[in-house]
Formats: sequence, C-alpha cells, structure tokens
Amino acid sequence: MSKQRRNPFEQTLPASLVQLPDIYGSLRVAERRTRNRQWEKDHQKEKVTYRGVDPNLALRVKQIAGEILVRDGEVARALLEYALRAYSEGDLDLISRPNPDRLRMTLFPREENGREHHRRGGAPARKKKTQAPGWRVVTTWRGFPAELKQEISTLASEDGLDVPTGELVTALLRFSLKAFENGLLKLEPVVEVRGYSLHEGAPA
Repeated sequence: MSKQRRNPFEQTLPASLVQLPDIYGSLRVAERRTRNRQWEKDHQKEKVTYRGVDPNLALRVKQIAGEILVRDGEVARALLEYALRAYSEGDLDLISRPNPDRLRMTLFPREENGREHHRRGGAPARKKKTQAPGWRVVTTWRGFPAELKQEISTLASEDGLDVPTGELVTALLRFSLKAFENGLLKLEPVVEVRGYSLHEGAPA
C-alpha cells in the first residue's frame, strides 16, 4: 500500500511564523528618524513668491540669467536692489494713486481717454474682453536675503505705498531692466567656488 502523498498546501508552521514583516513600514519609520531636513528649512527662507508680477518682465529676467549663466533669482535680486537704491536716493519716483477697482492704491492707473466710443445710433460700444487678472500670475525666485524681502514688503504695506507687492516688484523690475538695456546697470557674474578638488590634472 503506497504512502499517502503530503499535501503541499498544508500549513505546517504556526500562523505567527508564516506572516511576513512589514518591511516597507519599517523603512518609512527609519527614514523619518534619520532624514535631516535642516538644509531644506535653511534654504526655504531664501524663497520668495509674488503674485501679479508682469510675466514678460519675469521672462526677461530668466533670459538674462541664461545669458550670463547665473540663477534667475540672483538676477531678480540684483535688479530689485538696484531699483530700491535708486528709490532711496530719489532717482526713482513711485507714486501710488487710488484704484477704482480695489480698496488699495495702484502704481499703474488705468488710462482714461476722457470719451466713450459709440456705435452708430448712439449705443455705447461693448468693452473688449479684458485679460485674466494679474494676481493669478505667480512668480517664484530663490536666493533672496531676508533684508530684501522685508524691504519690499514694508514698502508695499499700508505704512508705505499701500500697493500690491506684485505691482511694486513690477515697477522696480521695469526701472532696472530699462537701465540694464541702456547700459546703465552692469550685471557681471563671478565664478562661484563651492569646494576643492583632489584632481590636479591628467598624469604626465
């Protein structure tokens, strides 16, 4: 009489020994314990985000940064600092005016031509479709010191010009970019040394 074959699916070990450990859960816990986010926290302070900056000016900043091989945040910083110095020395006039569309003031009032255009028959013409609100445009740069961010914020606040920060940044960039195009502002990059190398060149 032949022996009865063993069922390969028969569970011979206790259930507690068969269950596999949660490897991924253990890795996640270990990662949370060992990962150092101090670098991210330190550099997060250098990040700025402004709403309502003219996208054409932000694009020009990016183009200049590509031409001189530096970060666009450094170009934006240099342009803004130049304009703020000019403002403090009286070479740049920033005059805020009432804005009929908002409670805050504005640096760019709407152009009013003083007359309405009428169709034939005396009916006023329909207004052209306006573009999307400028505040929806978000511009982000890195490499801004806390002093520069505070100076821009204070100047745009109610105690300053009482204008949206994006409008102020736009006005400052416009002034500095015009000076750059006219050769009054030079942006000269320097080599950034990040460390040393043990490589001294190819062997003789």
